Amino acid sequence: MPHHNLVKDVRIKFLQNIASHRIVTYHIILIGPDHFSPDQHQITTADIDWHLSTGVVKHANSINLLIDNLRLFNDHAIYNPLADLKTFFPNADVQPILIGQKVTSDQLQPLLISLNQTCHFDCLLVFSVDFSHYLPASLSEVHDAYTLTQLQNLDSLKILKAEVDSPQSLYLLTKYAMSHFAYHWDLFAHTNSGVIAHNPDIETTTHIFGSYSFGNFSKLSNQTSTSTPAILDRFYGVDHLSLDPSLTFSLSSINTSTQTIKSILPIKNNLLIRGPAKQKLISQYFDSIPSDPKLTKDYFWGKLIYER
Repeated sequence: MPHHNLVKDVRIKFLQNIASHRIVTYHIILIGPDHFSPDQHQITTADIDWHLSTGVVKHANSINLLIDNLRLFNDHAIYNPLADLKTFFPNADVQPILIGQKVTSDQLQPLLISLNQTCHFDCLLVFSVDFSHYLPASLSEVHDAYTLTQLQNLDSLKILKAEVDSPQSLYLLTKYAMSHFAYHWDLFAHTNSGVIAHNPDIETTTHIFGSYSFGNFSKLSNQTSTSTPAILDRFYGVDHLSLDPSLTFSLSSINTSTQTIKSILPIKNNLLIRGPAKQKLISQYFDSIPSDPKLTKDYFWGKLIYER
């Protein structure tokens, strides 16, 4: 679930739903990205109690890690969700863990072993993750389509390439779910700050709320791609990324069994074009494409939607 407080109300409904399905929760392990430390190669925890508006959260140290109380105390990946967790799981102690954004999958293996050894039926494993960052809403939707496919497919290796603030957390999530035969992915909510603001140009943060449980495994075959004249920051997070200097815009696609969605972002001098200039270029390009009953042209968001 996200730590972005823009969607705090959705987080509360999500945790309420999770709590309603759990008989007992005495322990919570809360894992998120280390946002601020100069050393991003470390995994750290805290050994302090948390005094919150919703009560005191007792700390737990079932997993032996480097202790850095100040680092944990000042990171919103931990303190934003804590009060909500206290509300819905009042009797649980919490071990918070921050993972540096340069920690490798090999470095995660001891933590994964410890999670499997210590987090059992009375333990809730929570990953505090915000999803696509700093991009226009249409491109962030393509990145989320990639991430959601890997979450449903439990593809731990591909999810390391997701455009999120902590692919390491999602790697641990999928690995832990598989080791506990929790193959069923349940998506509770999916939101996008650009869509919420109804603004196609602002830098967005997206949010995915979901959980794994016992059930059937259902694999998705969705594919995502981006072709672009310049590979800008955070353009990764798709199945296929290609550089084509002849283009004047980036073209990102989501291909599913029922439709293809193409998102257009004009680029000039290695920068995204925004505002009226962007809308004019999108309109000119879309008007040059012949009408088709199976094609919807979304001028505002810059999307072409082809139904199969």
